Amino acid sequence: MPTKPTHLALTTKIIKTPQEGRTETIHLYRRFLRAAPTILRLYQMDVPLAMIRSKLRQEFERQRFVRSLPVISVLLAKGNMEYQETVNFWKQKAQIFKYFTQEEYPERYARKGFVDKFLEGTA
Repeated sequence: MPTKPTHLALTTKIIKTPQEGRTETIHLYRRFLRAAPTILRLYQMDVPLAMIRSKLRQEFERQRFVRSLPVISVLLAKGNMEYQETVNFWKQKAQIFKYFTQEEYPERYARKGFVDKFLEGTA
């Protein structure tokens, strides 16, 4: 799938008011939510779409109480870069799965020792 490097690229904005920061954050959040089915398909993930949307929500909620305008500007620039890299398929599957913890996706993180493998007959 050929990609254009400038596709989805945005220039970095300097946020001047809290309302502008809120508006830009909501726009970025909605872009991620609309792209969730595409991300699921591109990276061939075997997780439910609801889990991806929930994880997106958690990542935005982590920064909910940031009030400094320069910090908001940097976070939005990083978020836009993450969006562009993810949707243009410039990331590897492992980079996407770093957002999912062992509790949410235990079969991916299951470590089996020699005895476990031996008892299953695979060692």
